Amino acid sequence: MLSLTPTVPQVQGRWLREPQPEKAALTRNEALGDTDRVRCDYLGPWLIGLYVGKQRVWLWPDSAPQQSLREARKLFHRPGR
Repeated sequence: MLSLTPTVPQVQGRWLREPQPEKAALTRNEALGDTDRVRCDYLGPWLIGLYVGKQRVWLWPDSAPQQSLREARKLFHRPGR
């Protein structure tokens, strides 16, 4: 799961990993993953195209609850563009 945090002037993202039973001794940082800069290069009516660090990520309508996708759109929307 991708967690997004708005910071001025950019957005930070971090992958939230579910702990594996055999690796229950993970530290908090390992369980959360590293923080990366998140850049939106496509904000369409159905898809959201993101770069999380250097990794390409596409968010589809069925990839998250509707309210979460709406919040992501608001986060990346730039009026007048």
